[in-house]
Amino acid sequence: MNTNVENESSENLKTLIIYAVQHIAAMCAGAIAVPIILGGALGLEKDQIQFLVSATLMVSGIGTIIQTVGLGKKIGSRLLMIEGASFAGVAALTSVAGAYSGENAHLGLGVMFGATIISGIFTLIFAPVVGKMIKYFPNLVSGTVVTCMGLSLLPVAIRWIGGGNTNSPTFGTPSNLLLAAFTLIVILLTQKFCKGFIGNIALLIGLFVGTIVSIIFGMADFSALETAKIINFNIPFYFGLPKFEISAVLSLILVQMVIMTDATGNQINLTDISKKELTKEELTAGLRGHGLSTVLGGIFNSFPQSLFGQNVGVVALTQKSNRFIGCTAGIMLLAVSIFPKLTAILTAIPYPVLGGAGIIMFGMVAANGIKRLGTVNYDNNKNLVIVATSIGMALIPIAVPGIYNHFPLWATILFKSAITLGALTVIILNILFNEIGNKDK
Repeated sequence: MNTNVENESSENLKTLIIYAVQHIAAMCAGAIAVPIILGGALGLEKDQIQFLVSATLMVSGIGTIIQTVGLGKKIGSRLLMIEGASFAGVAALTSVAGAYSGENAHLGLGVMFGATIISGIFTLIFAPVVGKMIKYFPNLVSGTVVTCMGLSLLPVAIRWIGGGNTNSPTFGTPSNLLLAAFTLIVILLTQKFCKGFIGNIALLIGLFVGTIVSIIFGMADFSALETAKIINFNIPFYFGLPKFEISAVLSLILVQMVIMTDATGNQINLTDISKKELTKEELTAGLRGHGLSTVLGGIFNSFPQSLFGQNVGVVALTQKSNRFIGCTAGIMLLAVSIFPKLTAILTAIPYPVLGGAGIIMFGMVAANGIKRLGTVNYDNNKNLVIVATSIGMALIPIAVPGIYNHFPLWATILFKSAITLGALTVIILNILFNEIGNKDK
């Protein structure tokens, strides 16, 4: 048996489950937000939205198993990657919902799922092209991309701290901020005073203690637990056969370009944390895993899939990169998707609790990018200018999200992504300043 596999599987089942629960708790809010947003935009009933949530968790579980275990050597990264429904596609899919809401909601879902399937097939085909671009990702480029990734995620944590919905009258109330601060302090104190296994699950301890405090003060909502079904089975094309509209398909293909950029940065970050080197074959296999997960998403009533950045933050925080932790999380997600009441319990974790943990999770992603940039040589070259310009460009949609609202939809999809904007800038500038005319190269 392969020595690496023996080392990775040496953790006992109890330990794997505890670390897996930590990853599930970290990704849960992001995983369920996409079906809730799109289901609401379509005007679906509560039970139908609950079905979409369960379906999304099921696809997330399958995608995570594909990535961590791998299908041969061609599909799956064999890294601790947690798949989930991507926020990158929400804007494009919401425009579909605007044309099909109400009585035509099922038609709208068919269009969404059809576009999801085609975009997944596109990713499967296009993955080798992106894989060959790994040579354009030296530490200067990869460090900048990972830093931009962390910076783009931090506003999500800040919104969670306020309560999740910026339009809510309770957003930003002192109770929300105090609950987030309390969760953050619990995690930091656990990290400070606890070593070994307990220190490694500081995030889970913070989420658990924060949720208990929120229950005591009446800030947790378990109402969904009462209305959720006891058992639920996801079947292919539950809402009807997929439909293929060219505008929706093209929009999601653009979204997949954003997702692949994001995934490339995350895979670089994960291999760096794992003290490994990422080859073009491994990058291609990981991207194919995203593509296959997305195709399955369209078949099993879900949406485009991507690697969750918060889970990369968890790996960075715990320094536990055992892929069988991810495999265990995938199996647990599959189990949870069958029992909606379990889903309801997970979704009851208040946003401020997740926000307190998110500051550390997402901050760790940015910190790893900065760490990588620390290995770059800045003497007698323009590398500092390249980093400064690229991070500055990435901060534009983070600081002012609506700045590209008057652009065409395709440009909005690309430029609203801080990761894509930062990645394009640093790749182009690195080629311009360090590749072209460099005789050593």
